[in-house]
Amino acid sequence: MYVLAIDGGGTKTCAVICDEHGTIYGKVMTSRSNPTAMEAQDFEATIHGLLQKLQEQTPQSFTAIHSCFAGMAGVKERQAEDIVERIIRQYVDKKTHIVIENDALIALYAGTMGQEGIVQIAGTGAITMGFNYQHSVNRVGGWGYLFDDEGSGYDLGIQTLKAIFQSYDQRAQPTALTDVVLQHFAVDCVPQLITHIYGEQHPRTVIAPLGKYVFQVADKGDSIAQAILKEACDKYYKAIKTCYGSMLWGREDVSVVLAGSVFSNNPTIVSHLEQLALADQLPMQFILPVLEPIGGAVVGAFKQANIQLDMSFVESFQASFKQWDNDE
Repeated sequence: MYVLAIDGGGTKTCAVICDEHGTIYGKVMTSRSNPTAMEAQDFEATIHGLLQKLQEQTPQSFTAIHSCFAGMAGVKERQAEDIVERIIRQYVDKKTHIVIENDALIALYAGTMGQEGIVQIAGTGAITMGFNYQHSVNRVGGWGYLFDDEGSGYDLGIQTLKAIFQSYDQRAQPTALTDVVLQHFAVDCVPQLITHIYGEQHPRTVIAPLGKYVFQVADKGDSIAQAILKEACDKYYKAIKTCYGSMLWGREDVSVVLAGSVFSNNPTIVSHLEQLALADQLPMQFILPVLEPIGGAVVGAFKQANIQLDMSFVESFQASFKQWDNDE
């Protein structure tokens, strides 16, 4: 059985055709496809181009697609599900089952393999979303970088810069964050950072990458970085706990998938969240994704066909995905 999976985001969009064994028969990567950040005609042209390339790449399997699952940023906010489905319908068989969902759901499925749970996403931005056995959805946070997105890379970058400038003014303790950020921007002193921060690029683009230094410096014992990290974990947990308490769950233990660049290779966060949940006696299991987000969309597509995938699928899919990356 073949399925079509789509992962649409604010930076890039990926589509694959895959079978239940994890073998990928076609894979296309293109530019962003978030309708909240682009003109309607450009959004539609991106989806058309994506599907046309995939159809040209693997015409035989394309005609046999059983179901399609698309996890796309901004589509539900723009109420553009009908637009996406209409475009997909132009390329697939009329019997093909099509589901359009928020991209947070495929991030969840990339960890739970299609089961209910909560996903905490923290990349440039941050959002918490719960999906339960009743197909109810609950969103907490993620209302934008100007006043929310707590614990995001941008938020961590802001806290880093605050610490650096307050330390420079002697309003706060010295921190090793200063040296690594000066090196990052290739400048000699703190005041020179202003030119880079308030330059031509969008502040999110400049500041969000600084978040990674919090973890590097905290691991070396810097008390300021450790305090920033602890505060970020507290923010994640508050959002996760709020989401958990607002929903009914069909499983005793609720999986919480930690997705996004902020959580990559940072086991300290997992252990801290586990301690917080244990103190509240909440049955949460904090896990990292076992698949790429597009893999979560594949899981969603097979879920529509009542096919439950297992770890053998994960191993095969990851190997196939990596092979396609090497061939491109």
